[in-house]
Amino acid sequence: MYSTVGILRNAKKSGRLTGTHQKLDRIARAELAKITPKTTFFPSIKQILHFEGNRGPDGLKWKSPGVDEPMHFIMPDHDDGKLFKIISDHHYNLKKALKQQNAERAAFESAWLAHAITDGLTPAHHFPYEEAVHDLMSDKEYVKIFGHPVKGIMRGQNLAEATKNNLLYWGPEGYMTKHISFEYNVAVIATSASKRVLTPRISDRDLERADLKADFYDSLAHVARLRMYKRFAKQGWTLELASETRQILLPEIVRAIILAWYTAIPKEQRHD
Repeated sequence: MYSTVGILRNAKKSGRLTGTHQKLDRIARAELAKITPKTTFFPSIKQILHFEGNRGPDGLKWKSPGVDEPMHFIMPDHDDGKLFKIISDHHYNLKKALKQQNAERAAFESAWLAHAITDGLTPAHHFPYEEAVHDLMSDKEYVKIFGHPVKGIMRGQNLAEATKNNLLYWGPEGYMTKHISFEYNVAVIATSASKRVLTPRISDRDLERADLKADFYDSLAHVARLRMYKRFAKQGWTLELASETRQILLPEIVRAIILAWYTAIPKEQRHD
């Protein structure tokens, strides 16, 4: 999902500028404050957003393409568990940091945990991207300009194959073209929608039963049932998709972030 202008090389405030991740995190942090005591130790939104943008997962795509990039893709119908492993690791580290009251580490883990959840619940991430890219280009075949690897330029055995691969990736119906187009439309709605519209309802029972794995996969199933990306691939962006994004998708993502952060807080700090 877009961090938009939050990704600026060497920007001192990279991550604080509002993109989709930043806005959803802001809403989630505000709601978390409402359901936990004032004495609960948790990083502020300013601290969390310090680790978005250039300092977040998307920043690695600019700094070192193909090197240790977290792949936030998941196939809801046949999940291999890789994405949840990333989510679980960040959650474990966040729990540890909160228990130790390590604000900087907790802010980092909060941001990266929320980023992984947001990407994982975004329909554009629900297709075998890694397999598609592997078919077109191996991780070691990034085209280099002045010695620096360039993300997303496909190679081939010859000019004809390279041209074909780039069309499959960047052409009008290409993998990345569709991916970016879908996320752009979601970002526009996230930017324009009010906080009230994007804020989910979380009951006391939801908090009592909160569980990282169960909550994430419940949200994933809820989103997957809409088949939003498949419909987008066939019909393009529609008013129906826009409405579902505003009323269902984005609030569901915020809900998942809130519950993930909430379950990382030590139980004795969750209530007065």
